Amino acid sequence: MRKISALTSAAALIIAAPLLTACTGGTATAEPVAATTSAAPEVTISDAWAKAGEGMTGMFGTLHNDSAYDLTITTAASDAAGMVELHEVTADGMMRKIQGDVVIPAGGTFELVPGGNHIMLMELSSPLLAGDEVTVTLTFDNGSTSTLTALVKDYSGASESYDDLAETDGHMSETDGSEH
Repeated sequence: MRKISALTSAAALIIAAPLLTACTGGTATAEPVAATTSAAPEVTISDAWAKAGEGMTGMFGTLHNDSAYDLTITTAASDAAGMVELHEVTADGMMRKIQGDVVIPAGGTFELVPGGNHIMLMELSSPLLAGDEVTVTLTFDNGSTSTLTALVKDYSGASESYDDLAETDGHMSETDGSEH
């Protein structure tokens, strides 16, 4: 009886082996398959808009983190601008680049508003006119990205003073108190 069950088990393995390789496309690898990220962005924006302007301007709206973990913005980029930064208002009412991490909490939001935190588009490649759309891609500490689109509109506000914006080495840096 033992001999028969050993033969049955061996026969089952011989029959199953080709079926298992057929399921894997005929090749087996010892390396683990990397997890893929979902097609849906983890961070989205609502009520997105950007102020019409040339040279530099701001983008506003509410960033929503739909993931189960905090996300830290590591970079921001746009085809419309040579430089993109996250800016904040200081205690004296001046605007400047945010120093330190910008974290969007898990399941939470991060507000971008005129006179407060906002995405600063500098060194615009051409003027942004009312009715245009502008996109900004944010990259996060987990390697994911979100591309955000905003409608450009005329807006008489958002003419904040900047601590120190001046041209240095072809890039805007903060030094002269000009407005946008």
